[in-house]
This record gives sequence, C-alpha cells and structure tokens, in this order.
Amino acid sequence: MAKNYKDKSRAKIAAQTQNTKVFCLDRRFDVKTFKRVIEDAGYCEKALAETLGISCVHERQDVDVVYRRVKTDSPYNILVRLFWLGLSVPESIARKSLSGLDIEDLEAIGLLNRHNGKIRSVARLAPYHDLMLASDFGPEIHRKLSADHVLGVGAASVTLANLTVRRNVKIALDIGSGAGIQSFLAARHAEHVVGTDISQRAINFARFNAMLNDISGIEWRQGGLYEPVAGQQFDLIVSNPPFVISPESRFVFRDAGMPGDAISEQVIRGAGEWLNAGGFACILFNWHHSDDTDWDARPRSWVSRTGCDAWMISFKSADPLTYAAEWLGSCVGRSQPEYGSRLDEWMAYYEKMQIGRISAGAIIMRKRPNSSNWFQAHVIDRGRCTGPAADQIERIFAAEDMLETLDDRQLLQQRLAFANNHRLEHQLVVEDGRWVIRAEHLYAVNGIPFAGNVDMYIANLLAGCNGKWTLGEVVGKAAERIQTNREEFTRACLAAVRKLMQSGFLSPVSNPCTSVNQKSK
Repeated sequence: MAKNYKDKSRAKIAAQTQNTKVFCLDRRFDVKTFKRVIEDAGYCEKALAETLGISCVHERQDVDVVYRRVKTDSPYNILVRLFWLGLSVPESIARKSLSGLDIEDLEAIGLLNRHNGKIRSVARLAPYHDLMLASDFGPEIHRKLSADHVLGVGAASVTLANLTVRRNVKIALDIGSGAGIQSFLAARHAEHVVGTDISQRAINFARFNAMLNDISGIEWRQGGLYEPVAGQQFDLIVSNPPFVISPESRFVFRDAGMPGDAISEQVIRGAGEWLNAGGFACILFNWHHSDDTDWDARPRSWVSRTGCDAWMISFKSADPLTYAAEWLGSCVGRSQPEYGSRLDEWMAYYEKMQIGRISAGAIIMRKRPNSSNWFQAHVIDRGRCTGPAADQIERIFAAEDMLETLDDRQLLQQRLAFANNHRLEHQLVVEDGRWVIRAEHLYAVNGIPFAGNVDMYIANLLAGCNGKWTLGEVVGKAAERIQTNREEFTRACLAAVRKLMQSGFLSPVSNPCTSVNQKSK
C-alpha cells in the first residue's frame, strides 16, 4: 500500500470542506412537478447545446453571447437565465411563464434565493441525458471559485463514465463522488453503491441530486479515498480524484495536498485491496515522468503486487509549463494579476521535483489474484473517449487473457470476428488515369479512439474475420486471393492480429454457429 500522506496541506483541505450546506434536505419538495416544468419548457441537453452554440453542454461557452440569445421571456429562456447563467429573474415573470413552479418550496430547500422581487438560483442545473444535476456555477459565472467548489459534469466525468465497465454487480464504490454523477450511473447496474467524498458540501449536492432524480440505493459517506470503507470490498470501483499535480491546497476538487502524483498512486495501489476477485476499477489520473521514454513506468510500478491485471491509456502529455498554464487559466484566469506569480510558483515546484512531463489518462484494473498478472499501456493520439467503451474494454481484457495462453499455432485455430463500430477507409489517388489505393485507415467509430493505417494484406484478412472460419483458414484464403507466399504472409498476419485483438478490433468467437457476420462500415 502506498504511503498514506497526512500532512498539513491535507488537513487544510479537510478543514475547507466544512462550509454551510447548500440544501436543506430535511425539507421535501414536489420533485415531479418541478421536473415537469423543466421538461415542458424544453430545458434539455440538446436544446442547451444549440443555445450555447457548441456540440456539448460540458464545453466552455461565451456567457455574454448566450445571454443575448435568451433575453426574451419564454419559459425556456427564463430557465436558462436562472439555472444556467445564474442570473436574477423577476419573480412575477417566473410565476407567469413557468406555471407550476413552486418558488416557496425551492427557496425552502435551498435552491432559490428571493430578494427584492427577484429570484436567483444558488446552483447550476445541468441536464445530462435523462438526469438533471445540480452543481456550483463555473468561473465564467462567479469569477472566483470557493475552496469547496462542487463541479458539475465535465469532460473528465464523461470520459470516466464512458470507460466504466458496466457489468451487473452487487456493490460499487465511487471515490471522490462530487455531485454524484458516477454513483448515479453505477446505481443502474449495481444493487448498492457507496459514494465517498472528503467534502461534506459535495455530499450535500450529491444527496440533493439523488432526490432530484429519484435515485435510491446509494449510501453517502464523508472521508478521504478508502478511509470511509475500511474493511469492505467491492465489485466495481470508479474514481475521478483530485489528481492535479500542483504545489497548492486551494481547491478540494483539484488539489489533494500530496506531493506530486501521490493521490493517483494511492487510489491505484488501493484498488487491489478493495476489489473483490473479478471486480473492475476504472480510475482517471495524472502522473509525472522524466520524458517520453519512461511515460508508463510509474503507473506500472503502482499496479505491481496489487493482484490486478491493468490496461492503461494516455490521452495527452504536456510539458510542465503548458500543464500549469492550462489549470491556472481555467481556475484563476489568465487576466488576473496573480496569474504570473502563481505560474512561477508551479514551475519552481516542478523543477524541485525534477518533473519533465505530465500525462493524463485512465487505468482499468481487474482483480485476478493468484495469477501472473499482465499490464498493457497505450497512447491514444486522437484524444478522449467518444462514447461508451465498456464492451470494447471487455473485448480487450478477454483478448489479453487469451493471448497470454496461446502460441502462434493455437492462435491460428481460433475463430475471430471483426467488431462492430469500426471503419476501414481507403485513400485514393489518380495514377495513369485510374484510381489507386494510396492508404487504408482503420479506426474505432465509438469508444476508445484506436486508429492506424493497415496495408492491403491486413485489409483482406479483416474481411474474412466473421467468426465462421479459423484464423488459419482466413489467412490461407487471403494469401491465395492476393497470390502471396502463405508462410511469410502468416507470420506477418499473426503479429498484426495480436495488436488488433489488444485494441478491441478483433475478438474470439466462442460459438461459431451463432456468430454474426460483422463487416466494417
């Protein structure tokens, strides 16, 4: 187990979480009527994205532009001004336009403030698919963030949601639950969920969101990392911890108050101890390294001796200055007087710790004790997940298990299928008056965006992988079709097939009688 840091910075962060709770949860309000008012007004994810002029409501937007789009007093526009932009709205107009909105009830529970004939929301309400989630307004609304600021759904939380393995399980753990999004998603396939956070204010938000979305089966506990669940084990662990590598203890959602990437190390090392056999952990994290040659060394060492197989992906890597500027710009603002001095502080910290690069990514771990565990790491050039990747991850883990036990001869005896949601595109050029294939590009349409160029030989091989024939038969047919030496072609194909299986493009078919002929789109 990693060293459990208990320094003054950690104590300082814990003390900052004791602010007054936002919501009075002992008061009840008519949730169904409130949500009906919101739905009737069309306040949903799609409509907001159109209003904001962006593809996803979790991206940043120009609030001045948005305000000018919602100035007229329609029910939808009033809700955007109230719950998205954090603006005051005349109470008389809200009552007239939003029939059924019980302002007194919303004030009593703590969502609305009333003053001088106007109402104002104390929290942002953001739609996420079929959920409505309360969080603090961002820095673009309230320029200065509080120490115990509660984040809403953002790019990181969407990525974690997409990477989580969605098996039906008995009990799941959400570490650093914040406003509760990962707990709510886990509750759909777990009998019981425990959500933990060091911030009592965050737990207050999560409880309110559970009430707002009529979600039960979640137990909320205050405390850091695994401390609130000592002695328990889980079938699923998800975590989006405060992984930012910084010298500060300023924001609970960002800073762990531990040196370097120690928070990431503790969550990853601890997963093995708190997972049941066969259970999965899905963790977002940042880590530091010297250069691009040792980018996976530290996470690899953290996973060792946990009894877990691990598959790690790196979304991006940056030099310390770029990394610091990105985080300080989003939390402080580049126009603020303190920006430059803070940037110097961060750089001095990185220099002292001899940090050359900082990477961001995710790790998926599966508890498999009493085994020779494997570790794989990939760099994803195209960015974060573009959709749910649970099936893709399951294929990758199954492929790794199989490849560890099979030699080339045994692999040729397997029946493999080319997975759905992948595409093979041809790049054509004109040569001597005819179209000629210059390159063939294979990529995943959804999930983890694996991509790469393949040659005509591998393209022909993939066309035959439909689960009906063994790999050896497919290789033989492809070699005959393109009229090439079968022995040399087989050697080249086996290396490519292993990589394609490790990326989820190809998967074994256990029962060829029920297989479906899956073709690239």
